[in-house]
Amino acid sequence: MFLKRISVFICPLLIFFGLELLFYNLKTIYYLPILLSALLLFFLKFLIKEKIYSRDFIYLSILPFLLFYSTLGFLFLLGSDIFRHVVIVILTLILIIYLENIFSFFHRPALYQPFSLENLTALLNLLIFFLATIDLNALATFLNLPIWLLSIILIAVTSLLLYQMFWINKIKAGRKTIFLLIINIVILESFWAFAFLPASFYVSSIILTIIYYLLSGLFKAKLSAKLDKKNILWYLIISLILLLIIIITSSWT
Repeated sequence: MFLKRISVFICPLLIFFGLELLFYNLKTIYYLPILLSALLLFFLKFLIKEKIYSRDFIYLSILPFLLFYSTLGFLFLLGSDIFRHVVIVILTLILIIYLENIFSFFHRPALYQPFSLENLTALLNLLIFFLATIDLNALATFLNLPIWLLSIILIAVTSLLLYQMFWINKIKAGRKTIFLLIINIVILESFWAFAFLPASFYVSSIILTIIYYLLSGLFKAKLSAKLDKKNILWYLIISLILLLIIIITSSWT
């Protein structure tokens, strides 16, 4: 039990030092991310009391892997070493919190706070989507990658996030596949639209994340039989306020 307890901190710290080493010596890009992924997989299996090919293990592992790779892509966009250090530290802290919740859930259930994983994954879900869209928009801008290829990646990431969200919230309604398809279509159309608009990839990524927040929140409430006028107004008001702030404060040139 002691080894499992300290592994909550050992894994994120090793990833911290690995990423610092990566940006100290960029030649390690060819193998270090793979080694860090294997390390993350090892510690997740060490903490999660499920078979590696089980649905529970896969869905619990989706978020840390997507977070790692979306953050890794974002780090390459940062021009300042200070900002890179800050982002790496934040990633390390998030991984500690996530692994701590997994440890409590499987090994110290008496200390586990109800809905901790659900609330944490809801925040990580939005963060990962935001970072992933930044990475994809940056690839389109700087490397001029074809929009169809980036669209496939976006659909894959969005689908994984949505399925993970449905699973963690114990949503088993058959209509979730239809709602997933609707969200993907709206996100994809918005992604294509922003590709031809004079907006920075940060602005378009924020707006895409707001749209994703609105749709995923409403459909999750609908599938959980918790959708009412109060929830609809809440999501609409928050989304509209955020959109207005972004539109007003952003330069469109």
